Amino acid sequence: MRKFLSLFSLAALFFSVTSQVFAQNTSPSNQTPTGSVFARNQKMEYFSLEHHTPEQMDPADAAILQKRNRDMAAEAEFYGYDMNSRAWTYEQVNCPMSPGHIVLRYSSQNPAGGTSLFTLLVPRSGGRVRIVPVLSNGATRFKPAAVDPRNFQLFSEVVPADLAKPNSGPDGKWLTLSACYAEMTGANFPIPKDPSSDVQMINAPPPTIRISITGKEREIRFAEPVSQKDFRLWRITYNDAGHIIAVSDGEHSFGPPIVLHPAEPPVKQIPQPPAKGPQTTPHQ
Repeated sequence: MRKFLSLFSLAALFFSVTSQVFAQNTSPSNQTPTGSVFARNQKMEYFSLEHHTPEQMDPADAAILQKRNRDMAAEAEFYGYDMNSRAWTYEQVNCPMSPGHIVLRYSSQNPAGGTSLFTLLVPRSGGRVRIVPVLSNGATRFKPAAVDPRNFQLFSEVVPADLAKPNSGPDGKWLTLSACYAEMTGANFPIPKDPSSDVQMINAPPPTIRISITGKEREIRFAEPVSQKDFRLWRITYNDAGHIIAVSDGEHSFGPPIVLHPAEPPVKQIPQPPAKGPQTTPHQ
């Protein structure tokens, strides 16, 4: 069984690195990703990957997509997504950890309001187009995309080993790496740098990396706000090669702080000591 020590442990073999990652080259974004349902606190700092609309896309990438259009449609159709049957919108997710692939997020809604969502990974230099199915008319697959081991393996294929290994450790861009996986599997959100600066988000943790005692496993934690009341706590565990071996993304409530107003304690009278009489000194 894996053992992780407390964040504040002073054990010599344990590291805990909080949101200092925001000082890295990937700076916090001021743009809320399309489709976010969380109203951002304008006084709080957030981190997110860059997103490009089709009009903002690099011309070289746009040319690749035009050439691979049939391959993209065929891969989507294999998983039940008919790209000709409804109005799909898409955007490019700029993931610096997968420089060999164009990452595209496709979404649409049916007349009843059910959302369909998938991610396409289009190689820039040839090769198979890959897909990550997320939602189909509002329903998840038997295994949700984020926790599906198939997607662990796919992420290892599109993120080169020389990027995965150093960036899954405390000296790398571990939050960027983890955000790439989260968005590849359907997430679309800004990550709050210090949730506790908003009293409503006091229960949400800041981005944190934990290293196991053996140093062979690294767990990345961060919060994804999903509504005004709830957040999803991501826990992505990597092995020492930077490959994902476990993911959990359970939802929790922000919850308002609990303020108690107990009644004043009853006054307890302290009995007065008996009065002392005059003291006499006996004669010798």
